[in-house]
Amino acid sequence: MILLNSEKLVESAKEAREHACSDISGFKVGAALLTKSGSIFLGCNIEDPSGIGVTNICAVRCAIIKALSEGHRDFEALAVVGGTDDLVSCTPCGVCRQYLNSFCRDITIICLENGEIREYTINELLPHPFSETFQHYPPTLPQG
Repeated sequence: MILLNSEKLVESAKEAREHACSDISGFKVGAALLTKSGSIFLGCNIEDPSGIGVTNICAVRCAIIKALSEGHRDFEALAVVGGTDDLVSCTPCGVCRQYLNSFCRDITIICLENGEIREYTINELLPHPFSETFQHYPPTLPQG
């Protein structure tokens, strides 16, 4: 990584995790998205207390949406951590992998596996995305 080392980005994701609203599952997830300009956007999972799962938001999508909504379009890396009490191996979910493919295709994805940092590309985590085979993909994002 160019602007920030993986360990520091993981620490930011751990801080974001502390804000998770996970009363239903008890599984807290934090994400830290680093832009190429050096900004970091944090996200945590937010579970809707109504129990309607489709209204929940994952930490990864939370961070991506925050960055996109503030005009950022160029991303360097993403760290994601999760667990109930202790951290466990945690990678982005399927929906978040599709979001990463759509909006952050060329970033490094940093996860903890058995306490060790592991780096992935989106192609490793999502080898067959909903993508270029469709007419209007990838979306053209307005520049902020």
